[in-house]
Amino acid sequence: MSALQFVLSGVERRDGCLKRLHQVSGGKLVKNWDGETTPVIVGNLHGADEIQIECRSKKLPYIYIDHGYFRRELSLRFARFCVSHYHTTDWRPYPEHPEIQLKPWSQGKHIVVLPPADFVSKIYKAQGWLEKTLETLRVNTDRLILIKRKHDGQLKDFLNDCHAVVSFGSVGDVEAVLNGVPVFTSEYSPASPVSLKDFTQIESPIYPERTDWIQSLYGSEWEFNEMQDCWERLCPLLPSTTLQTS
Repeated sequence: MSALQFVLSGVERRDGCLKRLHQVSGGKLVKNWDGETTPVIVGNLHGADEIQIECRSKKLPYIYIDHGYFRRELSLRFARFCVSHYHTTDWRPYPEHPEIQLKPWSQGKHIVVLPPADFVSKIYKAQGWLEKTLETLRVNTDRLILIKRKHDGQLKDFLNDCHAVVSFGSVGDVEAVLNGVPVFTSEYSPASPVSLKDFTQIESPIYPERTDWIQSLYGSEWEFNEMQDCWERLCPLLPSTTLQTS
């Protein structure tokens, strides 16, 4: 049995991403996960959601792959690679300094709430997050609250004159911070290091330095030809038994 199982979906752009990492990491390409070996999956479709739920229940590590944070293409030429989470939790220095444009921190009037998508709610047991969050916000602010779900147009259209974004954890959190809008999030957010977790403090957002966070987040996103470097970054995040093959 191989130490990693790359679970194929039958969708070429997803499976191509798996195969590129497989070439440098070793392991086995499979159609069905065995329930024990560390799985590598892309996105939440084709049974990948159930694999995550089982891994989290059994406290088994897994590698999750999805669209990148800064460079997003349908082909998954650029992708984020995360261990046991759908966003990175690997906050360490990365040598490359990405050329990312940052808008100055701004202050606005309304609040934008980004509820978790259905798959995320299911995997992370976040059902009821939106209702609970709205209840907390309404007790602590009189501001207009806008709810922006995944398919409700472009987030940028909600950010003009925005006081803060409140989110369970979304790529939209990154967009908000890059555009100078402070964020309140859970620990699952890719903007966790630059956010407040206490939603009762909605009237007192923080405006932290963002350069180190951007540089670290950039280190979880890899182009198709960078798989060796990607695997070397992932290795320290996996149990040592995962790196052994038999």
